[in-house]
Amino acid sequence: MQRYRFDQKTIVVQAIVEMIKRGVPASEMDIYLSRMGPVDLDMLQQCMDEVYAYIAQEEEREQELYQDRAVA
Repeated sequence: MQRYRFDQKTIVVQAIVEMIKRGVPASEMDIYLSRMGPVDLDMLQQCMDEVYAYIAQEEEREQELYQDRAVA
């Protein structure tokens, strides 16, 4: 089994995105990652906040585009 170290922001963000794609709930991401290797939990929380804020922003932008098209 390959082991990883989740102590660099780019690696943590990539792991979060991959887990979101696989349907892993946010409340369980730390558990999944810790099974694969050591996790900087503070960094994980910071990265999760950033990723989910980005997703919310993109969803809002898509909704605005959809509403603009519906009006036109």
